[in-house]
Amino acid sequence: MWSGLPDQNLGRFFYPCLRSVDKSVIIYDTNTHNVLHVLTQHTRYVTTCAFAPSTPLLATGSMDKTVNIWQFDLETLCQARSMEDQLKQFTEDWSEEDVSVWLCAQGLNDLVGIFKINNIDGKELLNLTKESLADDLKIESLGVRSKLLRKIEELRTKMNSLSSGIPDEFICPITRELMKNPVIASDGYSYEKEAVENWISKKKRTSPMTNLALPSLVLTPNRTLKMAINRWLETHQK
Repeated sequence: MWSGLPDQNLGRFFYPCLRSVDKSVIIYDTNTHNVLHVLTQHTRYVTTCAFAPSTPLLATGSMDKTVNIWQFDLETLCQARSMEDQLKQFTEDWSEEDVSVWLCAQGLNDLVGIFKINNIDGKELLNLTKESLADDLKIESLGVRSKLLRKIEELRTKMNSLSSGIPDEFICPITRELMKNPVIASDGYSYEKEAVENWISKKKRTSPMTNLALPSLVLTPNRTLKMAINRWLETHQK
């Protein structure tokens, strides 16, 4: 049962599945059906689950007479979606609902209502300026406006990277940007060193690609990939 996050936006992407046989709850991506999380703390059959209406919390109830509350990192959930699915849509093609999901992932939940009232879709989002945020959308907080503009600029940068013909193996799965210092993690995938170090420092000991536990936290410089990226840059930079 999915009771949804704000306006059930994330319900379009993630759903929980109860598995009574092994007493677990599995969180799936609704588009790819990839497993994002497996929750295994109950000692008897899990009989019910529900998401909180306004925060990223999941409650699960079991025949072991306990109710567990799970807190999810929205950014992690969104990053856990497959790379192929992430590439299906450019930001400029986002619907108003997609923009709402993105706002929640950035911790800007309070802006969802304002954006919906003003019918801000992906194309409108990319065209927002500091003037339009203050004058048209009436966002009073300078800090919120500044954060939003930074996030929008990051979207523009990522869009430019995706549309520039950069080989996908040169793009970090976490940042979706061209890698400068690629390293190989124990899951066999390469990431930008700073990005995966930040991922691990937040106690995320799972693979950003598979969401399975990392066998080791050792990061090995991928010199071969770095040389390939440098060669590509030499032939494509003006």
